[in-house]
Amino acid sequence: MMRILLKWLVGGFLSIGAIWMVTAVFSDSVPLEEWSGALGRNTLAPGTTYQERREGWATNHIGEHGLIASRPEDLAATEKIVIWGDSFVEAFHVEDSAKMHRRLTDLLRQEPRGKGAALAVGERFCSIADYRFRIPDYEAVLKDVKLHVIHLYSLEDTFPDQYPGGRISLFLTEPDLHFEKYDNEFREIEAPVSPGRARFLIHQYHLQFFSRLRTSLTNIARLDGLRFAPGTAQKSTADPAAHRAWNRFLDPAWGSAEPPLEAWRFLLRELDSTTEAPILFVYAPPTPALLSGDLILENPEKNLANHFSSLCKEQGIGFVSLEEPFLRFLEANGRFAKGFHNSRPWEGHYNADGHRLVAEAINSWIQENRHVVYPN
Repeated sequence: MMRILLKWLVGGFLSIGAIWMVTAVFSDSVPLEEWSGALGRNTLAPGTTYQERREGWATNHIGEHGLIASRPEDLAATEKIVIWGDSFVEAFHVEDSAKMHRRLTDLLRQEPRGKGAALAVGERFCSIADYRFRIPDYEAVLKDVKLHVIHLYSLEDTFPDQYPGGRISLFLTEPDLHFEKYDNEFREIEAPVSPGRARFLIHQYHLQFFSRLRTSLTNIARLDGLRFAPGTAQKSTADPAAHRAWNRFLDPAWGSAEPPLEAWRFLLRELDSTTEAPILFVYAPPTPALLSGDLILENPEKNLANHFSSLCKEQGIGFVSLEEPFLRFLEANGRFAKGFHNSRPWEGHYNADGHRLVAEAINSWIQENRHVVYPN
């Protein structure tokens, strides 16, 4: 009996060890967060790393204030460009040196003055409503911000009353146009956290498998997500997976809508009132794309993008569209600016080529508008 028990124990430990070694290399990290008193929110813990494996393959280094791929010399620069965005700017999917803000820094330092540096404040599910609240906080800790660049993948986030499960703070119309602040997609203001010993060990030794196993077992114990009724299960219209399907951007629900000019004017005025620094929108359309094997080149938001661009000009805010650079890149190289070796072409986030194209577009606008960015 003891020999059988010993075999089971040894076999169990060997199996766990094998699972740990495989998942430590081939699965995403568990992010480690801690409270930042200077920013008044929880951020990724400085000095830690995060590895991405589901889309792309990269290791990300977290710098001061939870900024991804930020270096001390960038934080010390006297002319800072801050790029705001969601997971496209968070950019866990590419190595640090390939991220758009590092690419932009490289371009800025090729200039004779060579003082500029770009930093990225990106977080999945973030939207324009979050930037409205966070810009003043980050300006206070970063200092010397000369330009705020807001990246938009599609115009979805510029419309009020959008699906709340896909964003953090909200842009709402009731009882009147306003932004509503939250800290996460669960509609909560987060309490300060500090990484406990257990979470630190999980992160340090890449024990994410055990953390996720615990979460799965807890959900099963609570009967979360289990269904016992007979018949075919119907997918909820509020299902986050359906909401985040990439092909929905090719025929967006908002694509045929009338431009919400009043809401857009409110949005632009609110953003402009939060900062003395100029603002630049960088708009990325969902095209070019593939759908059922067909190449889709026509941007379904073109009319809306033209209206939004005109309003930005009216309000004295910069606007750059990536539609033409993406099309020219596909035509010249036969590659998309999005997609990785472990994902479909065009779907998902920017690959290294996409980040380079975004950085080049921002740099071109800066060179053409130096009097706006560097008035002195």
